[in-house]
Amino acid sequence: MSGRDLREWTVAQVRSAMTAAMRTDPNALDALAEKNTAVLDPYSLSFLRTGRMLTLATSAALTTVLNPHRYGRDPHDRLVCLACGIDRCRTVRAISDVLTAYALQAEPVDRPEAWRRADAWYTRTAGHPVLLSIEPFAEGFIARPGTPPPEAPDNVLIVDRNTGTLTLWPAYDTDTLAAEYRTYIRGAL
Repeated sequence: MSGRDLREWTVAQVRSAMTAAMRTDPNALDALAEKNTAVLDPYSLSFLRTGRMLTLATSAALTTVLNPHRYGRDPHDRLVCLACGIDRCRTVRAISDVLTAYALQAEPVDRPEAWRRADAWYTRTAGHPVLLSIEPFAEGFIARPGTPPPEAPDNVLIVDRNTGTLTLWPAYDTDTLAAEYRTYIRGAL
């Protein structure tokens, strides 16, 4: 696997951990902890209560570390890590090795999860449920409201397939949005 491919795989794994934590209902975890106080030891209870935030914080920290370690061309037109100046970044390799050792698996967002996230955002924004259509494309899903809320009348949400991240976009046609989003995420990697 090339250095660039390894970095993309590593970033996808970190996003997967963050997505899994974001999908988890903290109230359900608290209820589970309360229900099992007699069964679980104090350390397991503590982890059950804090594991979601710990995963989010760790994923955010790893993202911060990986951001400067992206690949590009050096003055001699060689593909190198722009932070290290070498073709096989040691930082990316070390993070990748740890993630591989713990068998972290990427779980992309599916259509129902995209709808759930968009529905929660539009309900919060509009103050009431909003009829939505969900259009898939390679990198995510476009959530179009039937009746746009006044706070975002000419916009749609894109739900990232790998991270579940929501971003607001102009209400372009699907092909244009997909192309623009591709450009956006390539710049964000």
